[in-house]
Amino acid sequence: MNLPIPNLLAHQVALQDWLMHGNAALSGCIDGDRRDQRMRIYGDAYRLRLTDILANDFPVLHALVGEDMFDALAGGYLHAHPSRHPSVRHFGCDFPDWLRQQEHPSTWSMLADFEWAQGEAFDAVDAAAIALTDIAALPADAWPGLRLTLHPAIRRVHAPDCIPEIVEAHHAGRPLPSMKDCDPSDWLLWRADFRVHWRRLDADEAMLLDMVAGSATFADLCAQLSTQTPETTAALRVVSLLKLWITDGLVIAAAPSPNTIA
Repeated sequence: MNLPIPNLLAHQVALQDWLMHGNAALSGCIDGDRRDQRMRIYGDAYRLRLTDILANDFPVLHALVGEDMFDALAGGYLHAHPSRHPSVRHFGCDFPDWLRQQEHPSTWSMLADFEWAQGEAFDAVDAAAIALTDIAALPADAWPGLRLTLHPAIRRVHAPDCIPEIVEAHHAGRPLPSMKDCDPSDWLLWRADFRVHWRRLDADEAMLLDMVAGSATFADLCAQLSTQTPETTAALRVVSLLKLWITDGLVIAAAPSPNTIA
């Protein structure tokens, strides 16, 4: 049956309203018998597809809690947060926060945070990282005003050590370790060579990365760190971290501030 465009749009809206909210008005738009059975096929396919999307975005949590529990979590999340984006890639963006509001172990939501950050790091736009040789030729008077631009794939997560351990075990196909009760740390995630990498951040590195993201200069970093350690030691630590960041591919630009260029 060929429907005029306004009628077709009304049918599509009715189908969406039924899938997302259970509005039975759609039934009157369907001809023939076995309408409920035919509608249920679409409803089941919709829910199963989005459950599969969540399982794909959070595979470690899926393995940890098991199929039945994950299906229940997915169903609850879908009811609270129906898909609102043209791309299902964004469907799970609120899943970690939703888990935090449920009566489940807090490690579940922290694991979901870590896995979502992995996905974001992997999908982030590409950008060419600089090399050590790109800053080696800078004149000495350019260094105090040097500002860094971080790679868009960088993500930060606050999570206990057991979270990365269980993720690594799952990726390696090993039995998942138990969730240990330990204090969370700051973790850095980034993409390099088509893989997502991560490592724990020391407190001073986490602080300095925050400053870099806020457009702090090299001199700002040294001055801040010198409040905690001798000035010479602070400068050496900043230089050491800068070398590490560039080696890891975390920096895409390093340019002196305009007022430091002769």
